Amino acid sequence: LDEVASHYTLPFELKDFQRDALIRLAPLKRNALYWEPGLGKTAGSTVISLYKLITGVDQVIVIMPPLLIRQWGSWLSRLVPSPSVNMYRGTPTERKALSFDVQFILIGLQIFKKDYAYINSKIEGKSVHVVLDEAQCIIDVGTDNHVKYLEFITGKSHTLLTGTPLNSPVDGYAYISLISPGTYRNLYHFHQTHVTGLDGF
Repeated sequence: LDEVASHYTLPFELKDFQRDALIRLAPLKRNALYWEPGLGKTAGSTVISLYKLITGVDQVIVIMPPLLIRQWGSWLSRLVPSPSVNMYRGTPTERKALSFDVQFILIGLQIFKKDYAYINSKIEGKSVHVVLDEAQCIIDVGTDNHVKYLEFITGKSHTLLTGTPLNSPVDGYAYISLISPGTYRNLYHFHQTHVTGLDGF
């Protein structure tokens, strides 16, 4: 936190619980913030991302529902100094015209999947940190959302953000597999370890 504070000023003071969590999480390659809505997941992940930028990452890519892109852009503009940001959206021609020579790329999930190969080509050779906002979109491990995200973060540091409660314990497997890979060999191993009766868990 001292390292981040020596380079950037946030628009408000962090709470003690936020500071304690971020001190532990920021140095990790894989981390997640499961704070309830309103407790500062965006601010917390920004501090983690700034720490990554200061300590050697070239760029941060934030994937989110498209409705949040403007909100993220507004938030990042409040930092002093403001990091360089591009909102990756618009028509295919407009998207191709956007520079990737910035600190933060903000992108909607569907466009991320649609332009997946192009985005990979633009970040080739870079060290990238990835943030996934509203991470409940990847809880179904067989879906394209989960598969594409898992493939994209391979070899990269990343942060998951969600305050949405799980519908069932098995939903947590997706987060565990991304944050602590190797804890379970696969979903079958997760089921074998935790299924205890007809109700499932």
